[in-house]
Amino acid sequence: MAIDFHAHYIAPKLMEMLEARTENPKITHSENGKSLYHMPISTLPYSSAYYDMSERIDYLDHVGMDKQVISLPGLLGVDILPLDQSLPMIKASNDDIAVQCHKYKERLVGLAALPLADNDAMLDELKRCVEDYGFFGAILPNNSFLSLDYANELKPLFEYANLHKLHFFIHPGWRHDQYPVLDKRPKNDPDELLIARGALGVQHDISLAMITLLYTDFLNAYPNMTVHMANLGGTFPMVVERMHHTVEARFPDAKMPPSRKDNLYVDTSSLGPRAIELAAEIYGIDKLLVGTDTPIFSAETGLKAIRATRLSNDEIDQILSKNAALLLSR
Repeated sequence: MAIDFHAHYIAPKLMEMLEARTENPKITHSENGKSLYHMPISTLPYSSAYYDMSERIDYLDHVGMDKQVISLPGLLGVDILPLDQSLPMIKASNDDIAVQCHKYKERLVGLAALPLADNDAMLDELKRCVEDYGFFGAILPNNSFLSLDYANELKPLFEYANLHKLHFFIHPGWRHDQYPVLDKRPKNDPDELLIARGALGVQHDISLAMITLLYTDFLNAYPNMTVHMANLGGTFPMVVERMHHTVEARFPDAKMPPSRKDNLYVDTSSLGPRAIELAAEIYGIDKLLVGTDTPIFSAETGLKAIRATRLSNDEIDQILSKNAALLLSR
């Protein structure tokens, strides 16, 4: 059985609120019965897989998943809205995740979404979810870690998380000061090429955030909490050697830090077997967690990619469940 640290859920109450909106983010239903989630950029086909938790539990049984850590993903665009719009939807999402995690307490672990437009409101909502509902931590956007200055704005959150030994999931998403999000993609590309460009762009921003967390001393002040980055930390494992070579060529006396940090993990979401192998070599096998990005991506595909690696059976088991079990038992 596996433990999935990267999975998502849209509460029915939040769905109703999004259906009532006329601007993105919103949910629409066509006459032919198809539903679409309109993100700040692009759309997603929307189905019961996002909100029907009994269906989700059956699916977890089907694929051999023991637990999922569930959250509201930032790319959906709810958390970046002005506070008067975001906070009611954030609270509706967190309240329902709490209900689902209580109902399926052996199968689900909750991460809080936070209203990014106001730092005090973020901290208040994190405290509410941890102290009232027992949440494991929170989900934050990677664009809040594109520089050390941006990361330092979140120090109160990290201080609270460190005190309570929480976990933060750094997921693709925008900062509040980037709202509204403008679609800057080429206008004449076919849809599949737009999707391909978008996937690469997301990985780039994750990589920049990874550098902030891995190569600065920001996380050193918070040794009692844990953090994990989505999607294997972006393209970082593939380019780290070039990064070091470039720095050493221009600054011969510079010493780049190691590419490992005690409380920083990555998940395997939407990446293939060779990428997972490389990430295990760069970060260490003990820093990898399962990520399936359910229901946006297929859990079967995500688990198959891990099992298709050339890692040993013990190393595969470590990724599938042992690393995650240790984090959840802290």
